[in-house]
Amino acid sequence: AVVSTQSTGSSGINAEYGGSMAISCGGNRIKVWDVHRPSGGPLAVLSNHQKTVSCISLDGTGTRLLSGSLDHQVKMYDLSTYKVTHSIKYASPVLSVGTTTSNSHLVVGCSDGVLNVRERPVGKDDAVKRPISAIKPGSFAYFARGKNIAPGPRDSIADSGAKRQKLSKYDQHLKKFQYTEALDSVLETRQNAEVVVSVLQELFRRDAMKSVLSGRNEQTLAPILGFIVRNVTDPKHCTVLVDVAHILTDLYSSVLGMSPAIDNLFERLRRRLQWEIKAQEQYMKLQGAMECIFSASGLE
Repeated sequence: AVVSTQSTGSSGINAEYGGSMAISCGGNRIKVWDVHRPSGGPLAVLSNHQKTVSCISLDGTGTRLLSGSLDHQVKMYDLSTYKVTHSIKYASPVLSVGTTTSNSHLVVGCSDGVLNVRERPVGKDDAVKRPISAIKPGSFAYFARGKNIAPGPRDSIADSGAKRQKLSKYDQHLKKFQYTEALDSVLETRQNAEVVVSVLQELFRRDAMKSVLSGRNEQTLAPILGFIVRNVTDPKHCTVLVDVAHILTDLYSSVLGMSPAIDNLFERLRRRLQWEIKAQEQYMKLQGAMECIFSASGLE
């Protein structure tokens, strides 16, 4: 078989197989043609990819078609039915695909520069094995695929007797979308700052931070403010904690003066940030003076 690909978005003949049959790809479509067909139209149009098809190839037997696409997918078609029999997803867009003549290796080149090679044993009875497409998705046979396959020498075997690690309390709340309880529990258990900040980042990612911080009383607001006061000047956490402090200020600035404990925490936060700003200004002045000294010494 002669295989080639086109870079344009319009259809054209890309791969030939048999005497008068040809395969083309353009955009996200693949077309199968018979050049001797009187009507001139394609025999089949395959639109199984979501993005542009970047490459097509025939397998070693010439009975299956492989296609790679910018949607990170490699698909294999049975040319007798024009239906997808296999689909493999990769980490980046696929630029090239091919197999060995014995179909023992599938080689896929991706846009991130990685060449992926998959190997499978090929036996005499390989052609009569039940194709994956014949197993109906959702059936028991679909979920039982591969249970009788013995592990190979390169396979890693998980210890089935190992106990499953129990999720922490805040992880359990996050799993149930109980965001307020997740933040309260991670503060109550006095986890290290990295764990608390990771929970705050997850709340930001889920766009739940404002709802979690609003509607709090003195007992539930004080732990959050106390944590921010203690860690806001840490370079590893300051970006996240400053954003949380801004939200707290917007939510509770109108009720300042009603709780001495909360007022004291906000005042401590203000003094801590003011001290940090002055320290940064001094560091910048020192850095500028040192650069002048280094520059002058370099000129000499």
